[in-house]
Amino acid sequence: MQKETKSLDIDSLLRIFAYNMIYQIFSSLPLMVCMVMVIQLTLTYRRRTDKAIRWLLRWAIATLLLYGGHFFYFNHYTNLLPFSDTIYVTANLLVYPLFLLYISAITDRTPLSRKKSFLWSAFLPPTIAGIVVGSLYVTMDSSESRAFIINYLYYDHETSLTGLALLQAWAHIICHITFAIQVVVVIIKGFRRIRRFNKTLQQLYADTENKEIEEIPTILILFIITSLVSTVVNVIGRQIFVDSVIISLPSLAFSALIFALSWVGMQQNFTIQDIPEEQEKETHNDESITAAPSEHSIQIYEKLERMMNEQQTYLKHDLLLNDVAKLLGTNRTYLLLALSSCAHMTFKEYINSKRIAHAEQLIAQNPLTPKTEIATLSGYNSMSSFYRNFAIYHS
Repeated sequence: MQKETKSLDIDSLLRIFAYNMIYQIFSSLPLMVCMVMVIQLTLTYRRRTDKAIRWLLRWAIATLLLYGGHFFYFNHYTNLLPFSDTIYVTANLLVYPLFLLYISAITDRTPLSRKKSFLWSAFLPPTIAGIVVGSLYVTMDSSESRAFIINYLYYDHETSLTGLALLQAWAHIICHITFAIQVVVVIIKGFRRIRRFNKTLQQLYADTENKEIEEIPTILILFIITSLVSTVVNVIGRQIFVDSVIISLPSLAFSALIFALSWVGMQQNFTIQDIPEEQEKETHNDESITAAPSEHSIQIYEKLERMMNEQQTYLKHDLLLNDVAKLLGTNRTYLLLALSSCAHMTFKEYINSKRIAHAEQLIAQNPLTPKTEIATLSGYNSMSSFYRNFAIYHS
């Protein structure tokens, strides 16, 4: 009987040990991922000193501080919580504005970092939040601080709080509301900028690989998912994840999202600054694709079609709108108007439709020709670009 009891005790201890190990791993996983990404981005920044990577690095550092606060909270470092919670509150209100500044550095000719009004709206809330929360922690005595940490941070029971502890709870609630507003604003502004940037590239380049934010569906979905998860966690509170293995769910989600956003950002080398300013302006002046084409646009489009059919200009690698405009004896603006009103396509869409049609002819003539050869003969620089466009025109 004693041996059986001893065996059960050992089994219980092993289960508790395994449970604690799992909890420790997942409570620290996002922090570890953030550390790795900060190191990687720092090394990338030493090779590339463009402003976009600089803002992405700052975003990663803010994220590291945010999950550092999470780590101290979930592992019950209550003596350090007044300091770590102040850092957490500040970093939580910094990460989304910093990510928008990163997107703006890629997509805006005059980035948001040069606009004082935006910088005030981006950095004033986290600064005020950090000062208010930190000052309240300093002002509260040990009993008030402990009451706030236990009742609000761990059990979400602000009704039992009084005095400075209650003010601290209100300050945290206001920070949660501010965070939710930030999420909505950043999603809308970020989405618009990425769409505009990609549309500009599609008007100017036939090959946008390594230029366009090609992962636009990915980066936007990741961004929106991260925002929604962050908002939900802020609303329901971190309390439900304390001392529970369900912490693995947000831990894995946030770790994967942080890694993905950082990785996608590191791959983006091309920014709006790499496009000549006069060319970018012309892409913003094209007519609506629903507008009736003028006689002049029809003439240019017919001339374009003849040239493409007779000379197969679309087979040229890295073809630019400017190249085609010169061959036609017109300018970029008139060519964009012709494509928009007559073909209802961007320059990229038009050239790729020609290339895919050419590829289909090659496949029909010799089905055994390797796809790599088909792609090269059709004007593509890479198989990924070929397959992506082939899928688009066969969807």
